Amino acid sequence: MSDLKNKIDFFLREKTKFSRKNYSPKPQDVNDLIPDSEYDLTILQNDITRLNCSENLYILDILDKYFPIFPHEDLKILDIGSKNWFYARGEYIYFKNACHHLEMTGVELDAYRLCWNLYSRKEIAKYNIKYLPFTRYIAENFMNINGCFDYITWFLPFVGEFQHKQWGLPMKYFNPAQMLAHAKECLNEGGSMFIVNQGESEYWLQKQLCEDLGLQYQEIGLIRSDFYQYRYPRYALIVH
Repeated sequence: MSDLKNKIDFFLREKTKFSRKNYSPKPQDVNDLIPDSEYDLTILQNDITRLNCSENLYILDILDKYFPIFPHEDLKILDIGSKNWFYARGEYIYFKNACHHLEMTGVELDAYRLCWNLYSRKEIAKYNIKYLPFTRYIAENFMNINGCFDYITWFLPFVGEFQHKQWGLPMKYFNPAQMLAHAKECLNEGGSMFIVNQGESEYWLQKQLCEDLGLQYQEIGLIRSDFYQYRYPRYALIVH
């Protein structure tokens, strides 16, 4: 019965696409949050809240600490399961520092889920990427996305049925092994994928998926940042 309810709710979200329009939170002073850095943090000082600034600094920090990348003239980045892409600025800063021209794509299956303020994830994402050139947000099933990307980021993928159901998604979309295999196919030769899981049990399932698919991966383990603290510990690995 829970899957039937999820199917109906998801269908209604997709068909109605209801949302308030023109999301624009009241900007706050974040100057005291901005650290001295080798990165250009200018876009973290434009129309942003203190919470969102901290979240983006967290993303920039963990990418800098745990996901080494190589300089390129051009980079194409894919972010899977972007939700409302509240962390897009942190990703952009990190990858733009390593290239001349950057293209970023975020994909989210449940883009029309409403947040507490009655804005959809997609509507909020539009605001979060408005200062980021050549950045697009796609409301789509990732399995329908094709292309070649230099790097892929994937924060908190659903690797267990319980979390998938709890977030109101139909079980027909629960295919973690197929999604991981497809993500690997989307990587350019020499590219890599940064995956972050919540809690040790999900991290163990993620590693098991990699092993079942015969994927080479580097175990990072517990990740930390001084810029933001989440309630549950997070763990990372890199698929090559």
